Amino acid sequence: MDFKPVKSERVFENIIEQIKDNIYKGSLSKGSKLPSERDLSNILCASRASIREALSALEILGILETKPGGGTYIVNNVSHAIIETMSLALALENDETEFIELRKILESESAYIASQKHDDESILEMKKYFDMMGIKFDEEQNTYADKNFHRALCRATKNRLLYDIVEAVSIGIDNYIVNSRRRLMEDPKNLEILYNQHKNIYESIKEGKADDARRYVIEHINFVQEKLKELKYEK
Repeated sequence: MDFKPVKSERVFENIIEQIKDNIYKGSLSKGSKLPSERDLSNILCASRASIREALSALEILGILETKPGGGTYIVNNVSHAIIETMSLALALENDETEFIELRKILESESAYIASQKHDDESILEMKKYFDMMGIKFDEEQNTYADKNFHRALCRATKNRLLYDIVEAVSIGIDNYIVNSRRRLMEDPKNLEILYNQHKNIYESIKEGKADDARRYVIEHINFVQEKLKELKYEK
């Protein structure tokens, strides 16, 4: 680990930057134990109050965890840190066009990867939610199934980092799906169209047709985007 004495201005920020730098350089990795608070104070020539402030900030972000009587460690499970930080950042951005573009990239590639991996357990999970969709069900159930279908699709990639990123934007995706469906259901014909689009996505993944799966996801998201534009202009 490479730590240097800190500057007097905004000491705790300098400490945070040095810990981050050690992570980027690989000196600290998942599960690494940091020097004790006293040792860090001596190494960095900083007060223990500043050390505690920096460590506390990183713990809130989900980067560090403190084990009573056992010291401070880099977390083993980084999912929480990714999800919390990104979900807040995306909520603040709140740009619908950019959000749709991001969703299109993440979900179309997820469908492509899921089709290639062709995992039976994942396909069964997608089927579970697909079977909960359709004109015979109320909109509350359709919305629930829609949200979880897309989550299951991303889980089917078996790529933990990709799924963590998707989960980080899940709050935005969930809200987007709820609001989109509510507006689209002003025209009942859209329910059948959405059902068939999800059917195409599900079947192409089940059959291992990666290019088709990617294309159907893009077509689905484009359809929703265009229909929402039409409704906006009509008002």
